[in-house]
Amino acid sequence: MEPPKRITQRDLAQLLNMSQVTVSRALSNSSLVSEATKESVMQAAAKLGYQPDPALSSLNAYRRTKQPIKNGQTLAWITGQEATKSSIWYQGALQQAHNYGYHMETFSPNSKGMTPARVMQILHNRNVSGLIFAPRRQAHTQLNIDLKNFCAVAIGYTLQSPIVDRVITDHHRNLMICFQKLYQAGYRRIAMATSDSTEQRIEGRRISSYLYQLHKHPDAEKIPILEYPNTIEKIPRAIIPWIEKWRPDAILYQNPHVLSACRDYGIKIPEDIAFASIALNPRWPKNEDYSGVDELYPQIGAFAVDTLVAHIRKNERGIPKERRVHMLEGRWIAGSTMRHAKH
Repeated sequence: MEPPKRITQRDLAQLLNMSQVTVSRALSNSSLVSEATKESVMQAAAKLGYQPDPALSSLNAYRRTKQPIKNGQTLAWITGQEATKSSIWYQGALQQAHNYGYHMETFSPNSKGMTPARVMQILHNRNVSGLIFAPRRQAHTQLNIDLKNFCAVAIGYTLQSPIVDRVITDHHRNLMICFQKLYQAGYRRIAMATSDSTEQRIEGRRISSYLYQLHKHPDAEKIPILEYPNTIEKIPRAIIPWIEKWRPDAILYQNPHVLSACRDYGIKIPEDIAFASIALNPRWPKNEDYSGVDELYPQIGAFAVDTLVAHIRKNERGIPKERRVHMLEGRWIAGSTMRHAKH
């Protein structure tokens, strides 16, 4: 049986009675094409199952840069914090890789009998184009690997070495959004409860943002930050005495078990205390209408693929001269765990 014919831009052009140049411009979101034309082309592409050819994209990069291209059609997801394909970042990355015409395979440098160097050798033998390092469980992780044959990006701050570009949510901005929403709603005893291990993994960016907000709002009470052990059974033992001592009227938090511990203790939300999450997660229980910032995990995964493919097309391999950090701001979700300012 012959493999199915790959849909090309020429096929789309014939179907839509357009020139191939117009189709190409529409697919690349060119300003030279109207929004209506872009929409027609994108709908036809989705219906026919069009995928760009990564080899052709690299050829175009070669024409622009005049540098040799060593390109495969596979991207590698290097597992980290989560070892399975159910990673909240992975699904967005997988779909975006598909949109560019790439396959994506998952590899673990921590598998039994495997070493980071061995994984790199396997990837090189399979002609993998680029690597995405998922967030690591431990802060300041160093992997002894040679990236000279690969384009690579990392999600998050946990991979300290090798040095690669980073794609990350804007933790500083996200906490600022939450703080200001609470402040605008009239809360003045705004406290922060977070995990010590989480803050290490993001290099204290939320804490620095919180302290800056207190500095900018001198009428807000200064309540000591609670850094609790990141285990379910220890959260209530840490947060309840802290609440009893400091009596916050609103809490910035990043773990849903904080809410559970407070409710179990008899705290009414938001009547007694308001809660705004600084890191809403799609895996949280669905029986709660959370207020807070959605960190857009799938979009971060897709953004990582965008960044990686840009490196591949420019043939930017190995360690960059300067590390670049690409940030995506989260999205505010109003929710019902706090009252909101009246407009």
